[in-house]
Amino acid sequence: MTLFLSENPFRTIGLPSNSGLKQIQKNISKLKAFSKLGKEVDFDYDLNFLNLSKIDRTTEKITKVESRFLLDENKLKYSLFWFQKNSPFDEVALSNLIKSDTSKAIEIWDKVMRKGELNQANVTAYNNSSSLLLFLLLDSSKNDQFYNDEKAISKLAIALNRKYKLFDSEYFKEFCFILGITSDINVTEIQLFFTETILSILNRNFTSNQIHFLIKGLNEDVSQFFSGYLVKGPLLNIKKQIETTSKILESDNTKGIVLGKSLIKNTLKDLKFLKTTLGEESYQYENLTNNLSNQILQCGINYFNKTGEDQAYLGSYKYALSIASNEKTILRAKEAIQHCEEEKEANICSCCSVSPIYKNSSYNLTIYKETKRTYFPQRVEYSHGTLNLFFCKSCLAKATEKDSTSQTITWAIAIIAAIVIGIASEHIGGAILGGVIGLGLGSFIGVIFSADNSSIIRNHPTTKKYLNQGYQLNQPTA
Repeated sequence: MTLFLSENPFRTIGLPSNSGLKQIQKNISKLKAFSKLGKEVDFDYDLNFLNLSKIDRTTEKITKVESRFLLDENKLKYSLFWFQKNSPFDEVALSNLIKSDTSKAIEIWDKVMRKGELNQANVTAYNNSSSLLLFLLLDSSKNDQFYNDEKAISKLAIALNRKYKLFDSEYFKEFCFILGITSDINVTEIQLFFTETILSILNRNFTSNQIHFLIKGLNEDVSQFFSGYLVKGPLLNIKKQIETTSKILESDNTKGIVLGKSLIKNTLKDLKFLKTTLGEESYQYENLTNNLSNQILQCGINYFNKTGEDQAYLGSYKYALSIASNEKTILRAKEAIQHCEEEKEANICSCCSVSPIYKNSSYNLTIYKETKRTYFPQRVEYSHGTLNLFFCKSCLAKATEKDSTSQTITWAIAIIAAIVIGIASEHIGGAILGGVIGLGLGSFIGVIFSADNSSIIRNHPTTKKYLNQGYQLNQPTA
């Protein structure tokens, strides 16, 4: 983890950031010499009384630091997190800071900035006071983390407002000139760099709500800039997740449910942050949530069209409805939910209303419908068909229990009757007659002793439908 504040190159060499090249080289040479001898060296600008980590002044570290002063852009970036000695006020304030009197240093710089206008005389006071506030807000972990209580966040907002005021000032070029920078500097890029650095520090121990609270304390222009940068990552991530999901779904609809649920999971945190930062009424937020909602819905719809099942996706349909904002998307989500609930109900056993139906087997029910009846001669004509009734395993067993029990009893009595009468008559014809008598008797007894499944069969929605149309369960007789 890079400790950007503690490991500032200017702190490492122990100098203000507007020091001349000659002084910089002198300190670097001294540090290299001491490092080779295995000795430590202290400078006034070590500022060890602050919650900064210990300075690494090994030969390897000094060599790396030396290369960082070669580019003007680097020198400017590091100066934003350090101090400059440009005016008599800076000299007195820094002298007190070196003595650990931070209150006196702040008092002097505040006095220079009292009128609230940034000018040529106080341009370094704005940067110095802001940098000192940042250092004073570091917690005791020495890991370059800011305190994140309400009081600290308010002070952090003051420090950031001063820094952004410097960026927006006509005297920013004057600030660069004080640092010895003569090349053209892209202020927007420097501003983005500063924002990224601050956010990287905040993300170590700040929650999204705490960052949002901080942004609210910034000046309006700064807040908009900060927010715009802050939402950039979450916006891009959600858009990327939608595009990736759409491409995979296009090639394989059977992955619809998995893709949809993953899409929700992978965007949940970012969407929550955007809702807090942008607000629900933001056009940017509304447009994004509608696109996300539609993609979640599409995953479930495509899966159902391919497999005929989507009951496991009902919760995802409801989530899509909760984030949708335009009427078209809301209606689409409601239709998907209604269809899914109806399908779910249709797949629950109509007998027990609890267990799912067993689709691998069904009860085959023959139904009849009288088409014509005459009395002279006495005759009836009818049509018939077979219904496949689906139940759960338990209710299917109950529905078929009567048939199996009745059949077992019928054939058992028929066989016994055939044997007994056949033996008694000592003739094959007697055995046949006994079997016929046994079948009739067994059928009657089987009905008595078997379970009654008529209510299960009759109350099935499909059976009811055909009974209402004039069909009956028994074969019509003349």
